[in-house]
Amino acid sequence: MRRVLSLLVWGALLYSGYWFAGSQALQHGAQSAAVALAEDGVDLDYGSVTVAGYPARFDMALADVSASAAGWGWHAPSLRIEADSYRPLSVNLTFPQEQRVTFAGQSFQVRSDNWQADASVRPNAMLSFDRGQVRMGRTEVVSDQGWQMGLARLDASLALVGGQGASYDARLDAEQIDLPADLRERIDPAGRLGPHVAAVNGAARLTLARPLDRDLQGRLPDLDNIALDDLRLDWGPVSVQLTGDIAIDRAGMPTGQMTLRTRQWQAVVDVLTGAGIIDARIADTVTRLASYMADADGLLTVPVAFQDGVTLVGLVPVGPAPRLR
Repeated sequence: MRRVLSLLVWGALLYSGYWFAGSQALQHGAQSAAVALAEDGVDLDYGSVTVAGYPARFDMALADVSASAAGWGWHAPSLRIEADSYRPLSVNLTFPQEQRVTFAGQSFQVRSDNWQADASVRPNAMLSFDRGQVRMGRTEVVSDQGWQMGLARLDASLALVGGQGASYDARLDAEQIDLPADLRERIDPAGRLGPHVAAVNGAARLTLARPLDRDLQGRLPDLDNIALDDLRLDWGPVSVQLTGDIAIDRAGMPTGQMTLRTRQWQAVVDVLTGAGIIDARIADTVTRLASYMADADGLLTVPVAFQDGVTLVGLVPVGPAPRLR
């Protein structure tokens, strides 16, 4: 019995030593991270760091946090980073209700009821990204240029495919999306779809130009390929499903084919024509073609291809391909 108690005491002492060493490393690690990020072109600043959670967790709280690099910046009054002490490479981040983001010459005030992220990296020299998830409650984004947007809920995830490489499985579920008024007017100038996107749900495999790891140097890699397993958009009276595989070149132009399915194809043609994606001069031709292709239940299944900078619906060129980068 005495021997068992002695082992327990020594085990507790060793574990306590590990935890306190880890907590000290985290406190000093914030400064080390700032130095390392600065070498990659990212400036990280913070006011104070505290670590709690003994014995089961590392709960680190940073105050007055900001990060910036070429073209973007972010500031928050606080940031909580939590991890189980036995899984320090898997962390949970809790963001404050209000944050400020600068991007492309604009400043955005971001307000969210509940914004959390989980992320884990692999235990290798490059600390390769393994998987992550972002959860947001009611969120509002207000630009200093006079527009705003928001959503009721968002749940997004990203996970590395296999043990290495730069392919990731992505999932997105968003509800009640309020787009900026000027963007809504460009997409739907006649107002047929209504003010809110009811839902966007989808799964895809993304292939990036290089892996997500510690060598990002403050800039996310370009998207080289997107394979849509299923993307569904519900907006007003229209429900659209997309599947397909698209490659993106260095200029951001897509090449490949998607399959579009919808029963509200007339409304889709009207909206795409109003937005200028379908040339108004051939809108009647596209409508007739769609009516021929729809099945007896009214379901239209049509290939949408991108080739040489042109968008084709079936075999009919309907306008320029969108630039995706």
